[in-house]
Amino acid sequence: MCLQTENRPAGASLPVECAGGHDLPTDASLMGSTFTIPDLLRSFAGRSGIAALSSRLIHSPRTLRILIYHDVPASLFCHFESHLAWLSQRFEFARPDELIRETSPGNRPRILLTFDDGCSDNYATVAPLLESYGARGLFFVCPGFADLSRQESLRLMERSAAIMGATNRDSRWERLSRAQIIDLDRRGHGIGSHTMTHVPLARVTEDETIKEVEECAALLASWLEHPCHYFAWTYSWDEITPKSLKLALDCHKFCFSPCSGLNPWPHPPRLLWRTAVDVSKPLPYLQTQISGLPDQAYRSKRAWLKQMRRSVAAP
Repeated sequence: MCLQTENRPAGASLPVECAGGHDLPTDASLMGSTFTIPDLLRSFAGRSGIAALSSRLIHSPRTLRILIYHDVPASLFCHFESHLAWLSQRFEFARPDELIRETSPGNRPRILLTFDDGCSDNYATVAPLLESYGARGLFFVCPGFADLSRQESLRLMERSAAIMGATNRDSRWERLSRAQIIDLDRRGHGIGSHTMTHVPLARVTEDETIKEVEECAALLASWLEHPCHYFAWTYSWDEITPKSLKLALDCHKFCFSPCSGLNPWPHPPRLLWRTAVDVSKPLPYLQTQISGLPDQAYRSKRAWLKQMRRSVAAP
């Protein structure tokens, strides 16, 4: 874990070492292990300044970039902290509740950090670090996992994997409890639905979709004692159907896609774009991911989803 970060003001400098005296990981230290050619190209764009220039050209006080994280293991906590330190110097952190109330553009571009799957480290380490920067995250949870035993949680994960045709077992069995979800909400973080049990909505029956979307929204609302305004579907950008998208929009104010793009601010649409971030990669990877360069690969995908959105729901 990194050096103590409590009460660090937004924009403060990042410690150069992690606890134990090890330098922050660099691209060179990871080459030959998990790095691929696309990773190296992203790193080059980040380190060369190309990504920074592109980012300055497309982001403004009237834009909102939304990032997707998942779990943040202790071994990668320093990477995540380096992300926050860098982002805090260039963006203004948007609070989830700003999406549902009147607000105005600030002096810097807005960025919102979202976390999928409701992993337990989101409560133990991620939320406190966000708060030390004056930020609040939006946590997309699967309440069907709350308070389950290890074996029960793994059984649900295997069911979801089987629907996708996968055989691997997700080791992140420990998820947020009901009490932790409620506490995060009371601390000003956002709580959103990520379906009841993390299923791919494009591959389940209509009855299952109602349980995974409508019943999940009602359950979270009963826990939080207010409506659950946010929904994010699981897996890839196309694991959604017109019926499930309509149901999600009927039950929630905003629907978040795993499709990279830039959103308008301060009046975002109900269907929002999110950019995936790999916390295992060093900072130049993040810089390239939010530069707008990868957004071009999702242009036709965004158009496809926009057409679906227009076909199923009123504004």
